[in-house]
Amino acid sequence: MLIQLIYCSVASCMFSHEELSGLLRFARQNNAKEDITGILLYAEGSFFQVLEGEEEKIRSLFEKIEKDKRHHSMTIIIQEPIAERSFGDWTMGYADITPEDLGTIIGTNDFLVRGQSFAQFEKGRVKKLLAAFKYGRWRAKISDFDTPFDKPSRISQENPDYSPSVAKKLNRNDKYSFAFQPIVNAKTRQVFSYEALLRGRKNEPAQQILNSVDPSKIGYFDDQSRSLAINLAAYLGLSTHLNLNIMPSNAISSPTTIPSILRAAEQFKIFPEQIVLEILESEIIEDFEIFKSAICEYQSSGLLLAIDDFGAGYAGLNLLAEFQPHIIKLDLHLIRDVHSRGPRQAIIRGLLRACFDLGIDIIAEGVENESEYRWLRDEGIDLFQGYLFAKPDFERLSTTFYLPD
Repeated sequence: MLIQLIYCSVASCMFSHEELSGLLRFARQNNAKEDITGILLYAEGSFFQVLEGEEEKIRSLFEKIEKDKRHHSMTIIIQEPIAERSFGDWTMGYADITPEDLGTIIGTNDFLVRGQSFAQFEKGRVKKLLAAFKYGRWRAKISDFDTPFDKPSRISQENPDYSPSVAKKLNRNDKYSFAFQPIVNAKTRQVFSYEALLRGRKNEPAQQILNSVDPSKIGYFDDQSRSLAINLAAYLGLSTHLNLNIMPSNAISSPTTIPSILRAAEQFKIFPEQIVLEILESEIIEDFEIFKSAICEYQSSGLLLAIDDFGAGYAGLNLLAEFQPHIIKLDLHLIRDVHSRGPRQAIIRGLLRACFDLGIDIIAEGVENESEYRWLRDEGIDLFQGYLFAKPDFERLSTTFYLPD
């Protein structure tokens, strides 16, 4: 299994440029033999390192790194399966990282020949963590500047090589269909994703459909309905992410969940990383180890993960400590009247700090009025979902939404 391990540490003494160059040469030689890639940054006496490779090789290397007396106070930030590597070779920052350096650090061999830099990497968790490192998280403080992490991902409308998914055929069901509600990015003023919401064939509410499902066939129904949501979204020309709801118990118990999603994505030409699986936080998870094992399978396939209604149940903080999703969706009770409720403001600010440090995006869900929106926006939240912006649209991917000035 391909994994990515990101950690930071404190240098036991200040390193000169010559010492760093020697460390770089040694790392390149050894990691090339093991097909381990990544990046190593050094700034103001702190190291920040990303390692990518086969799990056993990464663990073996990290055991050696832990014993290296040239640094201490090691902190593992993220350790998770990945579908593909973020870095094509071994690179390293300079002793004193300047704004120009961080934008132009380049690798060797074919990577150098292509003239690539950080700005040309696709957006992802590693870039969010590098941004956190820039702002002084994880030990180091780099001067304030705008990091050029602006390459559009392969599913972005800004990417000239991207073409929307278009399924030529729609396999309709005679009992149910889907509405799609936009999740909007207030910073870019574009649709970030659409949440697929179960409906009857005449737009009846989801519960009416679920009540008619035989409990013994709920697993089959879940698989079939998610496949239809993917098919319908592709048929409508999906060019963003697609949010699908899933219960943690299904992630653990159903061996067909992941394969059915990936088969549908491949069939209808949707990238796995376009799909965001929303896991409801309020469902009780009795065994974290089993849950984490199931989650690893999701992550290694490229699917993205979100915790829905974060803050609604007792499992949320435990979930966040045990594994790091790509996104959390704030529970609407935290958001309600947040502009005038000090305790809620303090909690959200704390979550923003934690998620920034962990490279996790936040969606403010259920925002009802402009006062709530403006407070959340001023605090740095970019992603929003709710009737204030756009209502669910039956069998349509609406690009029309409202954003307060």
